[in-house]
Amino acid sequence: MAVQIEAIDGVDPLFAEAMLRQQMANWYKAAVPDLSDDEAVAAATASWETDWPDDPAPRTFEAAKEVVRDDLAYWNED
Repeated sequence: MAVQIEAIDGVDPLFAEAMLRQQMANWYKAAVPDLSDDEAVAAATASWETDWPDDPAPRTFEAAKEVVRDDLAYWNED
């Protein structure tokens, strides 16, 4: 899936996706303390590969945080 990522000042575009995905993993890990690093990365990857509400707009940290927040709300519905 090809997505656009909003430009980040001073950051090579090659690294922008990796930065966003790692931050998503960090948010998962912070919200679910017993989540392993690998599980947090897997959750971030799974969320990254879904359609986001504002697609095809460039992905931003704000949009990523909202996607993680929505996913975590779904996890907590059980």
